[in-house]
Amino acid sequence: MKILKILTTILLAVFSASIISYATGASPGVLMLGFLAFGFLVPRPEGVASFILFDLAKPAGDNAGGGGGIKSEIILIQESDIDWTLFPARDVDGVTITGDIALKTDKFMQRFYMTQGTIKPNQKKLKGSNQDCGGYEISLEGFYPGIEKAVQKWIAQFGIGFKGILIIQNCASSKRYLVGEPCNLVHIEDIDTTWGEEIDKDKGSKFTFKCKQSAPMAFYEGAIAYNPASASW
Repeated sequence: MKILKILTTILLAVFSASIISYATGASPGVLMLGFLAFGFLVPRPEGVASFILFDLAKPAGDNAGGGGGIKSEIILIQESDIDWTLFPARDVDGVTITGDIALKTDKFMQRFYMTQGTIKPNQKKLKGSNQDCGGYEISLEGFYPGIEKAVQKWIAQFGIGFKGILIIQNCASSKRYLVGEPCNLVHIEDIDTTWGEEIDKDKGSKFTFKCKQSAPMAFYEGAIAYNPASASW
């Protein structure tokens, strides 16, 4: 289809240039170049991105629709630590980011532990006020065990003011899902800390991260920059 569109544009440019050249005596070559430039360079009224609809077949594997398998370590990147002038764009597929997230000097991505089996990402389409607007709301819930000084310190310093990017890691497939984008950042929607009344009840904090953004979660294939001097993990 794309080749046919290009050939059609060229034929229309040749035909139009010939007609106008015959009527005005202008150079057909110059006219044709002008029409081609207009046809290829001037943006169409079809939006910022235009994709061709494709078949969506059943995923490979016997349990493609099964949940779980999320690594008990999410990755957080604070807004002020990112060099936004070098933030990698999505590839032409609209979901893959192959470039590295550039960080400022001496800044790193930070790991955040969550109990296995409690981590629950969610993505839903946001209904806009009209057909030409909308987006995606992505959230992540997870449980941090215990009520110790370290987690209380984290909540005191970042529980209200954290804004940035979040990366979810899949154990089985080694995929990384990125949440957040420039100007549409992840924030903490809720922290619910409980002390269970019995030994088999939760004692700890359920964190809920949330972001409203223009595109679905991205597949991040760039580098992960942990602090090599960190005593954790």
